[in-house]
Formats: sequence, structure tokens, C-alpha cells
Amino acid sequence: MKSKLLILCLLFAFTSLIHAAEAKLDLTGTWKQTQPVSKTRETTFTFKLQDQALTGTVLKPNGPVAITNGVVKGDQVSFQTCHEASAPKGTIVTTTYTGKLSSDTITGTMAVKTDAMDYGTKPWQIKRETAKPNKEVVPKNGEAK
Repeated sequence: MKSKLLILCLLFAFTSLIHAAEAKLDLTGTWKQTQPVSKTRETTFTFKLQDQALTGTVLKPNGPVAITNGVVKGDQVSFQTCHEASAPKGTIVTTTYTGKLSSDTITGTMAVKTDAMDYGTKPWQIKRETAKPNKEVVPKNGEAK
């Protein structure tokens, strides 16, 4: 009887650890990528994770683009975006992002393709945007202004 109880307790503890690990890997929220181009360009990723399905948008210079085929398995992340290029008209650009989540950073590669051209892969990294602290000034008497 004691061995059954011990096994049951270990199973419960293991299940709790798995759920705790999954909760830590929640990508839901806003992430930023800063790219040094001729001038620094920032790209905003907004993720929503439900089970292993990743959805959201990527804010590109020409507007928001939907995330498709998004999957999170353990610490591995992958998703795609498709948008029409500014030139030549009608050209669809597909970008495939893959990476590994570690704390508040995803590091991996992004591959860019059109029907006519494969632009190859390049390194890619984004960081979770954290809430900015409230910098309220508190006077010496302790009352907020």
C-alpha cells in the first residue's frame, strides 16, 4: 500500500513539474527584434499561445502581417508570415522563422522566399518586451504627487 501511495505522489509531482515548465514557456505577449540596417529598424511580434498553436501578428514597415503555421514544442518555436512585396506587385514573400526559446529570448534563423527566389537564411533573435516600471516620484514625506 505504501508503494502505491509513493508512486501516486511521484506521479502527481512529475505532472505538476511538467505543467510548471509549460507555463514558463508561454510566448503570449509582445516581443521586439532590433535590426541594424542603414538606420536601426525595430520589428514587433505579438504572440498568442494556445496549447501548442502559436498565432499573432508581426508589425512590418508596411503594416501588420498574420502569423501562420505557428507551433511551439518544448522550447522549439516555428511560424511563418506571408505578405505581398512592394515590388514587383503580386510577389508573395514567405518568411519562415524557427528558433529556441530561452527565458525571454528566442534565437534561431529566418528563411525568406518568393516563388521566383530563395533569399536564404539569416540569424534571428527577438526579446520579450517587459512592462516599463512606473517611475512615479515619491516626495520625502511619502505621498505620491
